[in-house]
Amino acid sequence: MDTSTANAELENQADATRRAAIDRSVKGPVLFLFLNGAFWLMASTILGVLAGIKAFAPEFLDVSFLTFGRLQPAHLTALVYGWGMQAGLGIMLWLMARRSGQELIGGKSLMIVAGVFWNIAVSLAIVGILAGKGTGFEWLEMPSYLWPVLLVCFLVYAWPMTRMFARAFRPEGFMVSTWYVLGACFWFPWIYITTNVCLHCLPGLGALGAGVNAWYVHGLILLFFTPVAVGAAYYFIPKITGQPIASQQLAQIGFWLLAILGGWTGMQRFMGGPLPAWMVAIGALTGVLLLIPVGVVGLNHHLTTLGKHHLVATSPTLRFVFFGAIFYPVSGAILALLSNFWSGLNLQFSHAWYGYQVTAVYGFFSMTAFGAIYYIVPRLAGCEWLSVRLIRNHFWFSVYGIGTIVVTSLLAGMQQNADINVPERWDQSWMSVVMNARPYLVARVIAWALITWSNVWFLIHLGLMVAGLGRRSAAPTLLPSHHDETDSALPHGANA
Repeated sequence: MDTSTANAELENQADATRRAAIDRSVKGPVLFLFLNGAFWLMASTILGVLAGIKAFAPEFLDVSFLTFGRLQPAHLTALVYGWGMQAGLGIMLWLMARRSGQELIGGKSLMIVAGVFWNIAVSLAIVGILAGKGTGFEWLEMPSYLWPVLLVCFLVYAWPMTRMFARAFRPEGFMVSTWYVLGACFWFPWIYITTNVCLHCLPGLGALGAGVNAWYVHGLILLFFTPVAVGAAYYFIPKITGQPIASQQLAQIGFWLLAILGGWTGMQRFMGGPLPAWMVAIGALTGVLLLIPVGVVGLNHHLTTLGKHHLVATSPTLRFVFFGAIFYPVSGAILALLSNFWSGLNLQFSHAWYGYQVTAVYGFFSMTAFGAIYYIVPRLAGCEWLSVRLIRNHFWFSVYGIGTIVVTSLLAGMQQNADINVPERWDQSWMSVVMNARPYLVARVIAWALITWSNVWFLIHLGLMVAGLGRRSAAPTLLPSHHDETDSALPHGANA
């Protein structure tokens, strides 16, 4: 018995040493991506506040480069490429290294250089959009000369992750987290190259160009942000709860259904428009069918957390990831609402579309990314988070803000539909439609302001951690619980 115990302790020590070596190997690129992403997150929410105000008060800050038509795409560009892509790449790199058991051998300096060029490109994109040099393509408003730069920078990160996956020893068989990460490494270049070549190198597409643009937006949500967030949830939920994934079969079904269906959506945004009917019909069908993988993943997460829901009260990571996982089926339901012919025709060009984007990118992906960052950064920085209050406030401000934006955007979309489709209002100006949605837009501005406040402190908190000024403690940072029993302790292995 003593010999077996000693052997177990030696194995645990060897495992801890291996994990520490892996963390050291990816520390520089991951922290660089997280910190710069947090800066752009703060910038995007500030732009979101200004864009929300300009939506109902266009005379506010009456300057040419601060019109709604420029602030809104700048806000989404900073959110998607400044925050989302960088946070996603950081999570992907750490997850792939940990799950494959592979250290990042070389290329760290190249990754930092690629990260610098990525941030320069995003800065030029924001400046170009505000200066009126945008392309007019949704989520691709940046000047066209920047897209090859972003593509090369992405590939600098994707290639080492692909090599890690190829060299990994996988005694557990199908490792769902690494499969989602690998999928994101291949799917993003596919949709990004295809879309930019079609829009910038094949002139004369006409209405089909708008359809390709819509396909790209859906593809980026479903084939990059969704795989990263689902892969992270599949890693951190079992890690924190101390329970294995409930069903490997459900995990595989969810992955392959997303891989098969995710690239067929987008064209349904133009129901009744000048596009071939079969394109719109296929997009509408797959938008609804995606409820199946969404439900499968949601069920698997629920079964994995059975009996461990009390840990949501104490673990910052599990709290954020759990809330983000809830927003996965919410985003799927909104996508189905916008995709089917009964409700999609009335909501396709309304505020409801913005609500779906925020639900997917902030409610689902970003909340899961926050949970991952609260877990990963202490292991790379060698210190613990300084303030439990800042973490708690970050969570609640985010929950209230995102919930408010989603609900008010859907209600504003329904209000727009009611105003536009009333025959008696055919001769009234569009401004009356805008003003009727004003209460919802004001609520959106307040919500973005609260989120901005929390993100300012999140950036400061993260900056102190990256600088190594966190709390020196061997115990993880836990949130206060109303229970006095075992809630204060995480399962064995959750700190690893």
